[in-house]
Amino acid sequence: MAKREGSSTLNENVTKKLQSDILAGQYEPGSPLIVSELAKGFNVSVAVVREALTRLANQGLVLQNPNRGFSVKTVSEEDLKSILEARSINESAALRLSIAHGDLTWESNVIAVHHKLSQTAAFKEVNQKLAIREEWADIHRQFHYELIAACPNQVLLDICRRLWDLSEFYRHWSSSKEPTRDGHAEHKALTDAVLSRDSDRAVEIFRAHIQLTADNLIDNR
Repeated sequence: MAKREGSSTLNENVTKKLQSDILAGQYEPGSPLIVSELAKGFNVSVAVVREALTRLANQGLVLQNPNRGFSVKTVSEEDLKSILEARSINESAALRLSIAHGDLTWESNVIAVHHKLSQTAAFKEVNQKLAIREEWADIHRQFHYELIAACPNQVLLDICRRLWDLSEFYRHWSSSKEPTRDGHAEHKALTDAVLSRDSDRAVEIFRAHIQLTADNLIDNR
């Protein structure tokens, strides 16, 4: 990282890199995050790393211990259920608002990202096990974000994005097993309901989609 970057940009870059590494499974759940070691690896001050970890602690991806140490969040079935229940409640509300306020540009963006998602393979083989492809994971995130992008409530959108990251953390730590569900059909049905401006149908499909995700993650842990 360039040392000439402003402190705000540097802090943001370190935060994003740590967040990405945690979501990608670079650190085991519950493992310590040593500030001095991370600072050396990023070639930044310990103050920058500590601020980044504090931000991630506020997001729920990192735990800040009483002795001022940091560690990656732990995993539990109860926590996962709570996260996905919160996603169902908040994203359903954001989805209704997005459908109510979305314009033709938003519709076009939904169509475009859905097409991209449908044409991207979800899995790859790593060490004789199936793993989710990073490219697919990024597009999948874009798809769900775009569905609610027209929601005018930025606080609600921020909550939805935070909950998405927490659920993605669990997605990585579930067993690498291709689900029997038809994800393409689920995403297509959700897209069709959104574009037809059928809020009730869209929320119904979305909640079923979330429940299947919860069931798969719990069964495959």
